[in-house]
Amino acid sequence: MSVNAENVHAHLKKALNLDPDKMHVTEVTDVIDLSVVRSRTLVEESLHWLKQKQEPTYDQGLFGLFYAPGTFDAAHRVAHVRLSDLEREIGRMLASLG
Repeated sequence: MSVNAENVHAHLKKALNLDPDKMHVTEVTDVIDLSVVRSRTLVEESLHWLKQKQEPTYDQGLFGLFYAPGTFDAAHRVAHVRLSDLEREIGRMLASLG
């Protein structure tokens, strides 16, 4: 697998059974303030880690998966996919790069 948006999109769509451009990994400053630091689609997030050749380890209190960008609002939280699922799939993509 080569590291490009099209291949990453196809892998995530098949592995997680979702549209990875409609889900976002959002990071906040801390668990009290919840000010958003960064929000990227699953494809953008995966490409970031693949280019660094690293598998992420997300802190569940500071990161979350959401249907809307730039929010940490529970109303937009994704319930059927976990951050650990994304970590695993990024790891699989890294392994396929050899």
